[in-house]
Amino acid sequence: MNEYKFKNDIAETLLIPLYMRAKESRRETLAIIKDPIAQNLVEQIEYDYSKFDKAKMSEIGCAIRCWFFDKKVRDFVQSHISPVIVNVGCGLDARYQRTVKVDKNVVFYSLDLPDTIRLRNRYIPATDNEMYIPSSMFETAWMDEIKLQHPEGSFLFIIEGVVMYFEERQIKSFFYDLCKRFHGAEIWFDTMGTIGVKKQNKHDSIKKVEATFKWGVDDGHILETWHPKLRLIEQVSPGKFFRSRQTILMRIMSLFPSLFNKIYSYLGYKIL
Repeated sequence: MNEYKFKNDIAETLLIPLYMRAKESRRETLAIIKDPIAQNLVEQIEYDYSKFDKAKMSEIGCAIRCWFFDKKVRDFVQSHISPVIVNVGCGLDARYQRTVKVDKNVVFYSLDLPDTIRLRNRYIPATDNEMYIPSSMFETAWMDEIKLQHPEGSFLFIIEGVVMYFEERQIKSFFYDLCKRFHGAEIWFDTMGTIGVKKQNKHDSIKKVEATFKWGVDDGHILETWHPKLRLIEQVSPGKFFRSRQTILMRIMSLFPSLFNKIYSYLGYKIL
């Protein structure tokens, strides 16, 4: 079997969290997540994953990020009627299987570029309550279609490990398009801060691939100026979670959230 080749640099980055979820799942004790699908996919998709073996901060970071956004999905499903979950830039993430597979009242969409969706169909075939959308996140036809399909739906958009690879103008336009259509929706995503973008050559896993960070934000309130309906729910430092598993540097940085946010954070927004 030949090593899998992606058609663009950003798509290749989906293998980083996939590998880290698989590594975390192999832990016999203190595992933050369990993802048997990731374990199986790493064994099936030939790639030089060893380049990421020394990326310890990415290893714990991807596990915590996965846990955090999985929890956001579960919490949203429990607190909303007619929940519609949209996993934007889904890659090979089995979030549906980890979170809401047994809940037949949830509609779950996984969106990514057509090549990635073809890869998903090969390794993670869609099920009754999970539907795949082969599209760029920046297109609006898929937004109009799911809004038409679920006029009374409560929408949650999860965008994990995606937005930092695009220019601010692209992300700003994307948020504007969501705000025009999805009154009452929540959006949760992670992104770099300005220092994180500037120092990306020091990032323990990104420096091993060709993709680059193009956008970061230090203060989540800045996005509220992008659209009058956009309101910050929370900006979260991942250093506050699973501290016993964090590196010493991460533990120290987590004591200063405003500094940590200049490197990386999770953000949640409500569309009024």
